[in-house]
Amino acid sequence: MTRILVTGSAGFIGAVFTRHCLELGWHVTALDRLDHAGNQQRLAAIQSRYPDRLGIIWHDLRAELKPSQFPDKYDYVVHMAAGSHVDRSLRDPLQFVQDNVVGTANLLEFCRHHQPQAKVLYFSTDEIFGPAGDGISFAEHSRFEPENHYAATKAAAECFCPAYAHQCGMQIAVTHCCNAYGPGQDGEKFIPLCIGKIQRGETVQIHSRNGVPSSRLYIHVDDVCRATLTVLLKGGVICDDKSGRYNIVAAKEWSNLEVAAMIAELLGRPLRWELVESPPNRVKPDMRYALTDNKLGVLGWEPRVSLEAGLRALLGKSGSAAA
Repeated sequence: MTRILVTGSAGFIGAVFTRHCLELGWHVTALDRLDHAGNQQRLAAIQSRYPDRLGIIWHDLRAELKPSQFPDKYDYVVHMAAGSHVDRSLRDPLQFVQDNVVGTANLLEFCRHHQPQAKVLYFSTDEIFGPAGDGISFAEHSRFEPENHYAATKAAAECFCPAYAHQCGMQIAVTHCCNAYGPGQDGEKFIPLCIGKIQRGETVQIHSRNGVPSSRLYIHVDDVCRATLTVLLKGGVICDDKSGRYNIVAAKEWSNLEVAAMIAELLGRPLRWELVESPPNRVKPDMRYALTDNKLGVLGWEPRVSLEAGLRALLGKSGSAAA
Protein backbone atom coordinates (compact mmCIF):
# COMPACT_ATOMS: atom_id res chain seq x y z
CA MET A 1 0.00 0.00 0.00
CA THR A 2 1.23 3.48 -0.88
CA ARG A 3 2.08 5.50 2.23
CA ILE A 4 2.28 9.29 2.37
CA LEU A 5 3.05 11.89 5.03
CA VAL A 6 1.15 15.17 4.58
CA THR A 7 2.11 18.22 6.65
CA GLY A 8 -0.45 20.96 7.23
CA SER A 9 -3.18 18.37 6.79
CA ALA A 10 -5.67 20.18 9.02
CA GLY A 11 -5.40 23.25 6.81
CA PHE A 12 -7.68 24.16 3.92
CA ILE A 13 -5.74 22.59 1.05
CA GLY A 14 -4.04 19.95 3.20
CA ALA A 15 -7.32 18.43 4.37
CA VAL A 16 -8.72 18.19 0.86
CA PHE A 17 -5.46 16.69 -0.39
CA THR A 18 -5.55 14.15 2.45
CA ARG A 19 -9.04 13.12 1.35
CA HIS A 20 -7.89 12.73 -2.26
CA CYS A 21 -5.05 10.43 -1.16
CA LEU A 22 -7.40 8.31 0.95
CA GLU A 23 -9.82 8.01 -1.95
CA LEU A 24 -6.95 6.48 -3.94
CA GLY A 25 -6.63 3.76 -1.30
CA TRP A 26 -3.42 5.15 0.22
CA HIS A 27 -2.42 5.15 3.86
CA VAL A 28 -2.00 8.75 5.09
CA THR A 29 -0.12 10.13 8.08
CA ALA A 30 -1.51 13.60 8.70
CA LEU A 31 0.72 16.07 10.55
CA ASP A 32 -0.44 19.42 11.92
CA ARG A 33 0.11 21.61 14.97
CA LEU A 34 -3.40 23.15 14.99
CA ASP A 35 -3.38 26.95 14.95
CA HIS A 36 -5.69 29.60 13.48
CA ALA A 37 -5.44 27.93 10.05
CA GLY A 38 -5.64 24.31 11.23
CA ASN A 39 -9.06 22.93 12.07
CA GLN A 40 -9.22 19.55 13.78
CA GLN A 41 -12.78 19.04 12.52
CA ARG A 42 -11.50 18.87 8.94
CA LEU A 43 -9.55 15.73 9.79
CA ALA A 44 -12.19 14.32 12.15
CA ALA A 45 -14.72 14.24 9.33
CA ILE A 46 -12.26 12.38 7.09
CA GLN A 47 -11.07 10.00 9.79
CA SER A 48 -14.61 8.82 10.46
CA ARG A 49 -14.70 7.56 6.85
CA TYR A 50 -11.18 6.10 6.75
CA PRO A 51 -10.33 5.10 10.34
CA ASP A 52 -7.90 2.35 9.32
CA ARG A 53 -5.87 4.37 6.79
CA LEU A 54 -5.58 7.81 8.40
CA GLY A 55 -3.17 8.38 11.25
CA ILE A 56 -2.81 11.83 12.86
CA ILE A 57 0.27 13.29 14.53
CA TRP A 58 0.10 16.65 16.29
CA HIS A 59 3.49 18.33 15.92
CA ASP A 60 4.88 21.84 15.46
CA LEU A 61 7.47 21.79 12.67
CA ARG A 62 9.44 24.55 14.35
CA ALA A 63 10.67 21.69 16.56
CA GLU A 64 12.77 18.74 15.44
CA LEU A 65 10.88 15.68 14.23
CA LYS A 66 11.65 12.51 16.18
CA PRO A 67 11.89 9.29 14.13
CA SER A 68 10.04 7.40 16.87
CA GLN A 69 6.94 9.43 15.94
CA PHE A 70 7.02 8.04 12.39
CA PRO A 71 7.52 4.26 12.33
CA ASP A 72 6.31 3.97 8.72
CA LYS A 73 8.46 4.24 5.63
CA TYR A 74 6.80 6.66 3.24
CA ASP A 75 6.64 6.62 -0.52
CA TYR A 76 5.82 10.33 -0.55
CA VAL A 77 6.09 13.33 1.77
CA VAL A 78 4.05 16.41 0.82
CA HIS A 79 4.89 19.59 2.71
CA MET A 80 1.85 21.89 2.76
CA ALA A 81 2.25 23.30 6.27
CA ALA A 82 2.94 27.05 6.12
CA GLY A 83 1.95 30.43 7.40
CA SER A 84 0.15 31.78 4.35
CA HIS A 85 -1.61 35.10 4.98
CA VAL A 86 0.23 38.20 3.81
CA ASP A 87 -1.27 40.55 6.38
CA ARG A 88 -0.23 38.27 9.23
CA SER A 89 3.30 38.06 7.83
CA LEU A 90 3.57 41.85 7.81
CA ARG A 91 2.55 42.00 11.46
CA ASP A 92 4.90 39.21 12.58
CA PRO A 93 7.56 38.39 9.97
CA LEU A 94 9.82 36.48 12.37
CA GLN A 95 6.98 34.08 13.14
CA PHE A 96 6.75 33.35 9.41
CA VAL A 97 10.50 32.76 9.24
CA GLN A 98 10.09 30.16 11.98
CA ASP A 99 7.03 28.55 10.42
CA ASN A 100 8.07 28.51 6.77
CA VAL A 101 11.87 28.49 6.72
CA VAL A 102 12.82 26.66 9.93
CA GLY A 103 9.82 24.34 9.59
CA THR A 104 10.83 23.36 6.06
CA ALA A 105 14.46 22.83 7.04
CA ASN A 106 13.40 20.61 9.93
CA LEU A 107 11.24 18.49 7.65
CA LEU A 108 13.93 18.13 4.98
CA GLU A 109 16.52 17.20 7.59
CA PHE A 110 14.17 14.54 8.97
CA CYS A 111 13.55 13.12 5.49
CA ARG A 112 17.26 13.18 4.70
CA HIS A 113 18.15 10.98 7.65
CA HIS A 114 15.02 8.91 8.23
CA GLN A 115 12.99 8.83 4.98
CA PRO A 116 15.62 8.87 2.21
CA GLN A 117 13.48 6.66 -0.05
CA ALA A 118 10.57 9.15 -0.13
CA LYS A 119 9.79 11.55 -2.93
CA VAL A 120 9.32 14.92 -1.20
CA LEU A 121 7.08 17.65 -2.63
CA TYR A 122 7.41 21.22 -1.40
CA PHE A 123 4.17 23.13 -1.96
CA SER A 124 5.12 26.69 -2.86
CA THR A 125 3.33 29.74 -4.23
CA ASP A 126 3.22 32.01 -7.27
CA GLU A 127 4.00 34.92 -4.95
CA ILE A 128 7.71 34.02 -4.75
CA PHE A 129 8.18 35.52 -8.24
CA GLY A 130 6.65 38.82 -7.18
CA PRO A 131 3.98 40.80 -9.03
CA ALA A 132 3.76 40.27 -12.79
CA GLY A 133 3.49 43.19 -15.18
CA ASP A 134 0.90 43.27 -17.92
CA GLY A 135 1.44 40.45 -20.40
CA ILE A 136 4.08 38.75 -18.25
CA SER A 137 3.81 35.19 -16.91
CA PHE A 138 6.52 33.53 -14.86
CA ALA A 139 7.92 30.09 -15.71
CA GLU A 140 8.99 27.53 -13.11
CA HIS A 141 12.58 28.76 -13.05
CA SER A 142 12.00 32.49 -13.24
CA ARG A 143 13.91 34.67 -10.80
CA PHE A 144 12.53 35.03 -7.29
CA GLU A 145 11.43 38.62 -6.57
CA PRO A 146 9.10 38.40 -3.53
CA GLU A 147 7.60 41.70 -2.43
CA ASN A 148 5.93 40.70 0.82
CA HIS A 149 7.13 38.88 3.92
CA TYR A 150 5.08 35.74 3.37
CA ALA A 151 6.42 35.33 -0.17
CA ALA A 152 9.98 35.98 1.02
CA THR A 153 9.82 33.16 3.58
CA LYS A 154 8.33 30.76 1.02
CA ALA A 155 11.11 31.64 -1.44
CA ALA A 156 13.77 31.21 1.23
CA ALA A 157 12.37 27.81 2.19
CA GLU A 158 12.26 26.73 -1.45
CA CYS A 159 15.98 27.46 -1.78
CA PHE A 160 16.64 24.56 0.59
CA CYS A 161 15.03 22.14 -1.88
CA PRO A 162 17.75 22.16 -4.60
CA ALA A 163 20.39 22.28 -1.86
CA TYR A 164 19.11 19.05 -0.30
CA ALA A 165 18.46 17.50 -3.71
CA HIS A 166 21.96 18.13 -5.03
CA GLN A 167 24.02 17.70 -1.89
CA CYS A 168 22.08 14.93 -0.16
CA GLY A 169 20.73 13.03 -3.14
CA MET A 170 17.09 13.48 -2.13
CA GLN A 171 14.16 13.15 -4.52
CA ILE A 172 12.46 16.56 -4.29
CA ALA A 173 9.83 18.24 -6.45
CA VAL A 174 8.35 21.73 -6.10
CA THR A 175 5.00 23.16 -7.11
CA HIS A 176 4.06 26.84 -7.40
CA CYS A 177 0.33 27.30 -6.94
CA CYS A 178 -1.87 30.26 -7.83
CA ASN A 179 -4.77 31.35 -5.58
CA ALA A 180 -6.81 28.36 -4.41
CA TYR A 181 -10.41 28.56 -3.25
CA GLY A 182 -13.14 26.14 -2.25
CA PRO A 183 -15.25 24.81 0.64
CA GLY A 184 -13.84 25.35 4.11
CA GLN A 185 -11.33 28.06 3.19
CA ASP A 186 -10.26 30.41 5.98
CA GLY A 187 -12.45 33.48 6.18
CA GLU A 188 -9.55 35.94 5.86
CA LYS A 189 -8.94 34.97 2.21
CA PHE A 190 -10.49 37.12 -0.55
CA ILE A 191 -13.31 34.89 -1.83
CA PRO A 192 -14.78 33.86 1.57
CA LEU A 193 -14.20 37.41 2.85
CA CYS A 194 -16.01 38.77 -0.18
CA ILE A 195 -18.92 36.34 0.27
CA GLY A 196 -19.36 37.40 3.89
CA LYS A 197 -19.29 41.12 3.10
CA ILE A 198 -21.83 40.81 0.29
CA GLN A 199 -24.16 38.73 2.46
CA ARG A 200 -23.97 41.38 5.19
CA GLY A 201 -24.42 44.27 2.76
CA GLU A 202 -20.95 45.66 3.48
CA THR A 203 -18.58 47.34 1.05
CA VAL A 204 -15.99 45.13 -0.63
CA GLN A 205 -12.61 46.85 -0.84
CA ILE A 206 -10.51 45.89 -3.84
CA HIS A 207 -6.82 46.70 -4.19
CA SER A 208 -6.16 48.84 -7.25
CA ARG A 209 -3.65 51.06 -8.97
CA ASN A 210 -4.52 54.02 -11.18
CA GLY A 211 -8.14 52.91 -11.21
CA VAL A 212 -7.32 49.35 -12.33
CA PRO A 213 -8.42 46.56 -9.94
CA SER A 214 -6.01 43.83 -8.92
CA SER A 215 -6.32 40.43 -10.59
CA ARG A 216 -5.61 36.81 -9.74
CA LEU A 217 -5.69 33.30 -11.15
CA TYR A 218 -8.23 31.47 -8.98
CA ILE A 219 -8.12 27.67 -9.00
CA HIS A 220 -10.45 25.24 -7.27
CA VAL A 221 -8.89 23.22 -4.46
CA ASP A 222 -9.83 19.91 -6.11
CA ASP A 223 -7.86 20.92 -9.20
CA VAL A 224 -4.91 21.81 -6.97
CA CYS A 225 -4.99 18.38 -5.35
CA ARG A 226 -5.20 16.58 -8.70
CA ALA A 227 -2.21 18.61 -9.91
CA THR A 228 -0.21 17.73 -6.80
CA LEU A 229 -0.93 14.05 -7.27
CA THR A 230 0.08 14.34 -10.93
CA VAL A 231 3.48 15.69 -9.90
CA LEU A 232 3.92 12.92 -7.34
CA LEU A 233 3.00 10.12 -9.74
CA LYS A 234 4.27 11.41 -13.08
CA GLY A 235 6.54 14.37 -12.43
CA GLY A 236 10.30 14.56 -12.23
CA VAL A 237 12.53 15.65 -9.37
CA ILE A 238 15.20 18.31 -9.04
CA CYS A 239 18.36 17.03 -10.69
CA ASP A 240 19.39 19.92 -12.93
CA ASP A 241 18.42 23.54 -13.54
CA LYS A 242 15.25 22.76 -15.51
CA SER A 243 13.60 19.83 -13.78
CA GLY A 244 11.41 19.05 -10.81
CA ARG A 245 9.42 22.29 -10.62
CA TYR A 246 5.80 22.67 -11.77
CA ASN A 247 3.35 25.58 -11.86
CA ILE A 248 -0.27 24.89 -10.88
CA VAL A 249 -2.25 27.42 -12.88
CA ALA A 250 -5.94 28.24 -13.35
CA ALA A 251 -7.40 28.39 -16.83
CA LYS A 252 -8.33 32.09 -16.71
CA GLU A 253 -7.27 35.29 -14.99
CA TRP A 254 -9.97 37.40 -13.32
CA SER A 255 -9.93 40.86 -11.83
CA ASN A 256 -11.01 40.84 -8.21
CA LEU A 257 -13.84 43.19 -9.12
CA GLU A 258 -15.11 40.62 -11.64
CA VAL A 259 -14.92 37.92 -8.97
CA ALA A 260 -16.87 40.05 -6.50
CA ALA A 261 -19.49 40.84 -9.15
CA MET A 262 -19.88 37.13 -9.96
CA ILE A 263 -20.36 36.27 -6.30
CA ALA A 264 -22.94 39.03 -5.87
CA GLU A 265 -24.85 37.84 -8.93
CA LEU A 266 -24.87 34.23 -7.73
CA LEU A 267 -26.07 35.37 -4.29
CA GLY A 268 -28.72 37.63 -5.80
CA ARG A 269 -27.41 40.54 -3.74
CA PRO A 270 -26.23 44.03 -4.73
CA LEU A 271 -22.48 44.60 -4.81
CA ARG A 272 -21.14 47.57 -2.89
CA TRP A 273 -17.51 48.08 -3.77
CA GLU A 274 -14.67 50.55 -3.80
CA LEU A 275 -11.19 50.54 -5.29
CA VAL A 276 -8.47 51.18 -2.71
CA GLU A 277 -4.97 52.19 -3.76
CA SER A 278 -3.43 52.56 -0.30
CA PRO A 279 -5.05 50.05 2.05
CA PRO A 280 -4.18 50.52 5.72
CA ASN A 281 -2.83 46.98 6.08
CA ARG A 282 -0.32 47.13 3.20
CA VAL A 283 1.90 49.87 1.81
CA LYS A 284 2.14 48.27 -1.64
CA PRO A 285 -0.27 45.44 -2.45
CA ASP A 286 0.72 43.20 -5.34
CA MET A 287 -1.58 43.86 -8.28
CA ARG A 288 -1.19 40.71 -10.35
CA TYR A 289 0.41 37.26 -10.26
CA ALA A 290 0.74 35.09 -13.37
CA LEU A 291 2.38 31.78 -14.22
CA THR A 292 2.96 29.70 -17.34
CA ASP A 293 1.39 26.22 -17.31
CA ASN A 294 3.24 24.19 -19.94
CA LYS A 295 4.97 21.55 -17.79
CA LEU A 296 1.93 20.15 -15.98
CA GLY A 297 0.03 20.07 -19.25
CA VAL A 298 2.68 17.78 -20.69
CA LEU A 299 1.98 15.38 -17.79
CA GLY A 300 -1.70 15.29 -18.77
CA TRP A 301 -3.15 17.62 -16.13
CA GLU A 302 -5.48 20.52 -16.78
CA PRO A 303 -7.94 22.37 -14.54
CA ARG A 304 -11.47 21.00 -14.68
CA VAL A 305 -13.46 23.37 -12.49
CA SER A 306 -14.36 26.77 -13.93
CA LEU A 307 -14.57 29.69 -11.51
CA GLU A 308 -18.32 30.08 -12.03
CA ALA A 309 -18.97 26.36 -11.45
CA GLY A 310 -16.73 26.38 -8.38
CA LEU A 311 -18.46 29.40 -6.90
CA ARG A 312 -21.90 27.94 -7.63
CA ALA A 313 -21.00 24.79 -5.73
CA LEU A 314 -19.39 26.81 -2.93
CA LEU A 315 -22.53 28.93 -2.52
CA GLY A 316 -24.87 25.94 -2.70
CA LYS A 317 -26.42 27.02 -5.97
CA SER A 318 -27.55 24.68 -8.73
CA GLY A 319 -24.77 22.92 -10.61
CA SER A 320 -21.65 21.11 -9.43
CA ALA A 321 -17.96 21.93 -9.29
CA ALA A 322 -17.15 20.93 -12.84
CA ALA A 323 -15.99 22.77 -15.89
